[in-house]
Amino acid sequence: MTKTLLSLLLVDDSRIARLSLKRQLMSLGLELTLLEADSADTAEAVLASTIPDIALIDFNMPGRDGLQLAEHIRQHHPRVRMALVTANIQDALAQRARQLGLAFLPKPTTAEQLGAFIQQE
Repeated sequence: MTKTLLSLLLVDDSRIARLSLKRQLMSLGLELTLLEADSADTAEAVLASTIPDIALIDFNMPGRDGLQLAEHIRQHHPRVRMALVTANIQDALAQRARQLGLAFLPKPTTAEQLGAFIQQE
């Protein structure tokens, strides 16, 4: 894959899930600036100072869920490309994500899935 400098925000309340995603992302050989948040509120605090190119967002989190966060990001930062990364693989949830303009990546993800999403224009 071509090396590209990208800023990527990982939003997941599970530290283990974030570590797994980071490991997969690092295996792609991309030049990434990784930002992390463990909730929608923390993600919004990060977004107050840094706007990432891409956001990978979990659905099930304490407080607001991933789709609520995605709606906020879409309103305030419409150029951020987003994917809902979740183990909740219900068709209705995938449809709602796509209606908001999000890609839908079921957990567990693979490096190949993440790379394909990141590399798409």
